[in-house]
Amino acid sequence: MKKVVYLPLDERPCNYDYPIQLASIAKKDIEFVTISQEKLGLKKRPAEHQNITQFLFDACADADYLILAIDTLLYGGIIPSRLHEFDEEQLTTRLNEIKLLKEKNPKLKIFAYHLIMRCPSYSSNDEEPDYYATCGREIHLCGHYQHLSQTKELTKQEKEEKEKIEQILQKEENQIAIKDYLHRRKINLNMNLKTLDFVSEGIIDFLIIPQDDSAPYGYTAMDQMLLRDKIFEKHLEFKAYMYPDADAVCNTLLARTINQINQRCPSVFIRYNSSNEGMLIPLYEDRNVSETIKYHILAANGRVSYDILDCDLVCMVNLPSDHMQEAVLQDQHFMQYQINRNLIESIEYIDYLIQKNKPVIVADIAYANGGDKELISLLKTKGLLYKINAYAGWNTSSNTLGTCIPHGMIQFQYGKNQQHYDFLALRYLEDVGYMSIVRHQIHEEIKKEGMCWTLIDGVKGKVSQRITKALNEIKYLFEDETHTIEILDNYQPWNRLFETGLKVTLHQKKA
Repeated sequence: MKKVVYLPLDERPCNYDYPIQLASIAKKDIEFVTISQEKLGLKKRPAEHQNITQFLFDACADADYLILAIDTLLYGGIIPSRLHEFDEEQLTTRLNEIKLLKEKNPKLKIFAYHLIMRCPSYSSNDEEPDYYATCGREIHLCGHYQHLSQTKELTKQEKEEKEKIEQILQKEENQIAIKDYLHRRKINLNMNLKTLDFVSEGIIDFLIIPQDDSAPYGYTAMDQMLLRDKIFEKHLEFKAYMYPDADAVCNTLLARTINQINQRCPSVFIRYNSSNEGMLIPLYEDRNVSETIKYHILAANGRVSYDILDCDLVCMVNLPSDHMQEAVLQDQHFMQYQINRNLIESIEYIDYLIQKNKPVIVADIAYANGGDKELISLLKTKGLLYKINAYAGWNTSSNTLGTCIPHGMIQFQYGKNQQHYDFLALRYLEDVGYMSIVRHQIHEEIKKEGMCWTLIDGVKGKVSQRITKALNEIKYLFEDETHTIEILDNYQPWNRLFETGLKVTLHQKKA
C-alpha cells in the first residue's frame, strides 16, 4: 500500500472530487490523502497558506507520492493566482517549502503542475480582476497583436484593429488595468521559471505546465516560448511537459502515480472518426488535437501505440471535420458534424473491439463545453454505454482528454468495479445531461427571474433543486436495460451555472 498525498488546484468537484473518485478505483493499492475541502478557499478567496503548509508537512512526512498544485501553494488557488498582490520574494519563500518537504522525506516523489497565467479573449470579471469586465477583450487583443506583429507583417485590417485597441487602452483607467495585469503576469512567469529550476535540481520529479484557455498568439503563448527555451536550456524535455489543460491535470498525475506504483506503461492506440485525423485546433486551445493527445498519454506514464492489435487500450476520438462548435448549439446540425465524420462506423468499430475484449476509451471532443448527444444515443442503441472503459466530454478538449485517458488507464488495471461504474455514469449525466441539455434550459428560465449565468440563488438554492429535478427527468437517456442511475446529491459550486456538483451511483437492475 502506497500513500499518495494530493493538494488540489481549488475546491470545485473537477479538482477535488474527480481525483478522489478515480483513486477509489485503485483503493486496494493506494491510500489517497487530501486536504479537507473547507480549507481550500472559495473561488476568489484564497486558501489560508498556514492551512496548506500544515496539511502538506503533516501528510507528506511518511508519504510515497505528492501530487502538487503549485498555484495553490503559492497563491491559494487557480483564481487567486490571477488576483494576488504578492511580490516575488514572498512567493519564492513559499516555493522553497517544496524543498523542505523533500528534505524531511527524501523518498517522496513529487509530481507537480504549475499553470501559465491565462488571458481570456472575452470581457468578464467572473474569474479575473474586476477591470477585466470592461477591458478584458482589449487586454487579450493587445497581447495577440503584439505577438502576431513579432511573427509577420500585419495586414492593413490587423493594423487598424491594433491601433483601435491601443486607443481604447490609452484611457487612464485602462492604463491602470493593463499595468496591473502585466505586472502580475511577469511575477507569475518568474515563478514558473523558478519551478523549472526545482525540476532541474531533482526536487520536483515531474512537472506539467498547463495552459488554461490558451490561443496560438498572445501573452500566454509568449510566456510559453520563454518557458520552452528554459526547458531546452536545462535539458528538461522528459521531466517538464507543457500543453493545454488545467482542471484535469490532477487526474493525469494520479494515473502517472498509479502506473509507476504498478510499474506499468499502458499503450494507447488513437483512432479518429473524422477525416482530419486530429488535425484540428479545438476552441480555447492553441494546437492540433493530434499533438496534444500524445502529451496526455505520455504524462500519464503511458505510450502511444501505432499497432491496434498490440495496444493495451484504444482511444476513440470524436471530432468534427472542421471548426468546433459549442455543445449548446449542436441541434443546429452543422455540416462539419454531418460530412467527413462517420459516427456509425466508429460505433460499429467500438462494438467490434469490445467483442474482441479490447478496452475502449471514448474521448468526446466534438464540441466545447458539453458532450455529443448523438454519440451517446448511438452508444445506448448498441448497448455499449457501460461496456466501454471510460468516457468524458466536458469543457475543453484537454479537460476531456485529461479525464477519460486517466480513467481508462486506471480501470484497465483494476477492472470494472462499482467505483468505475459510478464515475462513468457521472460523466454521462454531467457532461451530456447537464452541460449539453439541462444547463441551457435552466439558464433561459432564470434569466426571466432576474438571475444570470454567474450569479444564482445559492449553492443549494431553488435553482439547484430545479437542476436536480431536470436531471432526474432525463437520466433515462444514460440508462439501459440493465443499469439505472441514482442522483445522491447536487449543488452549484461558486453559486453559478457553469459547473455542477453531482454525486451519483449506478445500480444493476434486478432480473
